[in-house]
Amino acid sequence: MARPLIEFIYAQVLPWSRGLPGVARDDVEAKVLSRDSARGDLTAVVRYPAGWSRPKAETLPAEEEFYILDGAIEINGRTYAKDTYACLPKAHPRVSARSDTGCVALTFLDFDPAVTELIEFIDTMSIRWDAKAADPALEWMGNRRKVLRWDRQFDQKATFVFSTPPHTFPDNWECPTLTHPCVEEAFKLAGEMTGPHGRMGPGAYFWRPAGVPHGPFGTHDGCLSLIRFK
Repeated sequence: MARPLIEFIYAQVLPWSRGLPGVARDDVEAKVLSRDSARGDLTAVVRYPAGWSRPKAETLPAEEEFYILDGAIEINGRTYAKDTYACLPKAHPRVSARSDTGCVALTFLDFDPAVTELIEFIDTMSIRWDAKAADPALEWMGNRRKVLRWDRQFDQKATFVFSTPPHTFPDNWECPTLTHPCVEEAFKLAGEMTGPHGRMGPGAYFWRPAGVPHGPFGTHDGCLSLIRFK
């Protein structure tokens, strides 16, 4: 079945489990946030222990998209540290991989991707913010974003860092709810966001199928999220 609606959970309260389903990484720990039980697609927080390594070349049977939350990992000689991002297509060769000090990565696996463009490395701290709203209904909030990925050929996938400024509330908490014609998932990186289901702080995660109404939302201190549309 497709992934069910998750509105919302905190990664901190989930237990670590051994291994990452579907990619034979039995030497890491993972917190699976959501998973499609039929296709195997999943979103997880993955923890690589200090000293972890894969000295032999390998490929994965899935597209792997990741954002580093803590620590660092080296893949094909390139170091990915906190707030860096990559999208590696299905069967992309990994000549070597290692983490000397350990690493925690927010990881997205898609086992049936369309043709994917390699995004080998992005340091999100080096990207300028833009003020284009992902949804025109949110323009009043003054959001900003850093686009990490936009599948412009197929218009099927987008990933971006999303910032909402502090002291942002709809008037009397009265504004239209939103719906999107696509899946939306988000992981809160910093700050807080309050909505009908409660307060989402760092580590909060949601998965919404297409067409699910949501909102209104507001924030006192501001909020930073990693958001994906599919």
